[in-house]
Amino acid sequence: MNPFLKAALLTIVVVALALALAAQLDSMRATELRSNIESSLFVNQENAVALHYSRVMANETTQQCKYLETMRQQQLNDTYPLSLKIQDYEKNNLFNSEYENIKTTYFLGVSDSYISAFEQRQLCGGNEVPVLLIYSEKKDCPECRAQNQILSSLVAPRCPNVRVYALPSDYPLMPLIMLNERYNVTNTTQTPVIIIDDQIHLSGLQDEDTLVAQLVRRGATCNPKSG
Repeated sequence: MNPFLKAALLTIVVVALALALAAQLDSMRATELRSNIESSLFVNQENAVALHYSRVMANETTQQCKYLETMRQQQLNDTYPLSLKIQDYEKNNLFNSEYENIKTTYFLGVSDSYISAFEQRQLCGGNEVPVLLIYSEKKDCPECRAQNQILSSLVAPRCPNVRVYALPSDYPLMPLIMLNERYNVTNTTQTPVIIIDDQIHLSGLQDEDTLVAQLVRRGATCNPKSG
């Protein structure tokens, strides 16, 4: 066989194998994301049914709140890491066209979970303090990643009744647009933005002491800093 033809055929085989491997990797990443998101959305759907039952069929407030509290404990706390994973996989994606649907599904689930936190508190009271981290989805935002790390270090060890949600400022989905309008956030707003309990609006990277002070203002129970 002509050596040039042999080299050309070998190159075609190598490229075909590389493309097949890339396509398989894209598919595996998409499957992983769908699995993670579906687990979260199943809890959201259960919570929605529990809320519906509480409004329509529960015999007393105590019964209503027992169901709702059980469901809330199962929901995700900090939703930003999965958002970052979706962004990372999408940037490295070559063949899979599912990422836009995956993102939309995920953002709908997080926004519904955030809104339901206030609905549950209206029904049952409680001391949970919802915190919304608004970040840039379409451009790199190292300050957003740093802010998430600071928030994550606060929630479980220091402020256990705080729950963090993360949504982008620049994704064209109606619930997100509505929330961004509520908080006067536009595509040109400096991110990160932190909304504490629907009342306190903080723009730009916030340090731990500032966050704790503002969280306590809205009813968070925060332990002293260790060390």
